[in-house]
Amino acid sequence: MARDGSTGRRTRRAPGDAEAGQTHEARGEASGDAGAGKARGAADVEAALDELYGTPPAAFVTRRTELAAAARQDGRADDARRIRAARRPTLAAWAANLLLRREPEESRAFLELGEALREAYRGLDADAIDALSEQRRRVVSALTAQAVRHARDAGQPVSDTVRQDIESTLRAVLADADAADQWAAGRLRAALTPPSDFTAGAAPPPRARRRR
Repeated sequence: MARDGSTGRRTRRAPGDAEAGQTHEARGEASGDAGAGKARGAADVEAALDELYGTPPAAFVTRRTELAAAARQDGRADDARRIRAARRPTLAAWAANLLLRREPEESRAFLELGEALREAYRGLDADAIDALSEQRRRVVSALTAQAVRHARDAGQPVSDTVRQDIESTLRAVLADADAADQWAAGRLRAALTPPSDFTAGAAPPPRARRRR
């Protein structure tokens, strides 16, 4: 029996009340467990995809098969399908992904440079474009060299064509916000191409004449 808080009298619970309460608690725990399980599964598949896109292209298919099989054995059929659907990146895309992982601070600064450069172009700020364009050429060249070095350190030789594709991808990241988002996700599948007005030799808009 339970005590009635308003009268002080003891009241009887219906015979099924305790069982119903326990059942409700059990269902709540089960629901919580299921939610936690889904969250863990989501984290697991994202981690698997991150690992996959950091894997050298030559080993990509084998690793994809292994990760999909592991998800399937864990009862995560949807995750296994997502992993199997992942497409192998080109060598240039993989090298760009690798650069993002190996050089996080420089990559963050590079993304910020892209934001500043796009803002300067939107505002037709010729002085800012002059200064940022010089910085762009210098940084793109340096990061391309770093990407090539990391790829070679991982046992993957890089041809001149692939090097050009890496450079093109980095210039696209500076020029286009969508390209920047794709690269920042770390799962590029192909090299990116910058808009024509952001190519290496693009001239800034004409300066406004200063009043005398």
